[in-house]
Amino acid sequence: MEAQGILERIKRIIGEADLVWIDDQPGDPYLVIPKEKLRRLAIYLKGDPHLAFDTLMCLSGVHNMGEQDEVEVVYHLYSLRHRHRFILKVKLDRPAVFPHFYLRVDSISGIWTAAAWMEREAYDMFGIHFVGHDDFRRLLLPTDWEGHPLQKDYQEPDAYRGTSTTREETEGILAEESG
Repeated sequence: MEAQGILERIKRIIGEADLVWIDDQPGDPYLVIPKEKLRRLAIYLKGDPHLAFDTLMCLSGVHNMGEQDEVEVVYHLYSLRHRHRFILKVKLDRPAVFPHFYLRVDSISGIWTAAAWMEREAYDMFGIHFVGHDDFRRLLLPTDWEGHPLQKDYQEPDAYRGTSTTREETEGILAEESG
């Protein structure tokens, strides 16, 4: 089934209100949904025999800074049975005060088990809290690490536990070794 057909099926189930279909930009088309509809839609997308999205290929975070400071959670879905794919996005506003309080979306790790690790990585890197996750802790960084390195306004500390985080210049070193 093509993306447009999948979209029409989704509209019949959860309605058209608050859905934004983007197909006029480079890359694959995608559907932006309110975070409140994510869990219900995920259950439907996996369970509907005509869609059967049994695989979460990728879950990633994107921090957009511009007119509106927001974080997106992007879900790439695939159906092994029907060999079709679909992309969903949920946008989370990131206010200047207490942004960690607002970067919350329901976990889908109970629907697609692959989401468990991906959600932990998105938390580590972007600070997105996945509500209802069974094992929600840092995955890549130490538990006492402060901040989330892929937020565009992240300030890396000069040191961590007494070890410098400053990187040496490598351009000159590589040129000397090859010459």
